[in-house]
Amino acid sequence: MQFGYEVDKGQQICFQDYFSQNDVFDLKIRANTSNYAVKLEEAVAKRYAILYEKSGSWEHNYQHQSSHKTSHLKYCFINLEDEIVLFNVTYKTGSELADMQKVAKISDLNQMGDNMKKLNGLLDDIKRERSFLISKYDYMDKMQGSISKKQVVFGLLCLGLSFIITAITLNLIKRILQQKKTQ
Repeated sequence: MQFGYEVDKGQQICFQDYFSQNDVFDLKIRANTSNYAVKLEEAVAKRYAILYEKSGSWEHNYQHQSSHKTSHLKYCFINLEDEIVLFNVTYKTGSELADMQKVAKISDLNQMGDNMKKLNGLLDDIKRERSFLISKYDYMDKMQGSISKKQVVFGLLCLGLSFIITAITLNLIKRILQQKKTQ
């Protein structure tokens, strides 16, 4: 809500409001002079505690969230000028503070549903790719195992063949040497 007050020289005007815990308010004050004071007080244990006190500014803006179960707030504007001061007050509480541009609309939710369907489709594709890669890995692992066995068998055959060739070669060399000795 918006309202205005005219305050005579040296006078103050106050208004009060009640809040529940976690309620929020926003107070914006403009005046036709910079020579004024603002004081916000909260009733705590039957006494007022000052939340905000400032003077000498063209515009004040104050936002507060109550931390008590119930809160009693008092707002006072004090004229420090030699003539009448006109205060313009903008006071917002609760849902009035919400920026409705940031609130989701049904069309936004429909777009989110379409995006979720696309993301679920992509997730299914990833799952299929993953299972394909796992089956390929298992196949390659089995192939690697069988190739390793074949390499061991081939190596043993080569070793055995080289022993046979060495034995035959030694036997032939012995015969040649014996024939040369007998001649």
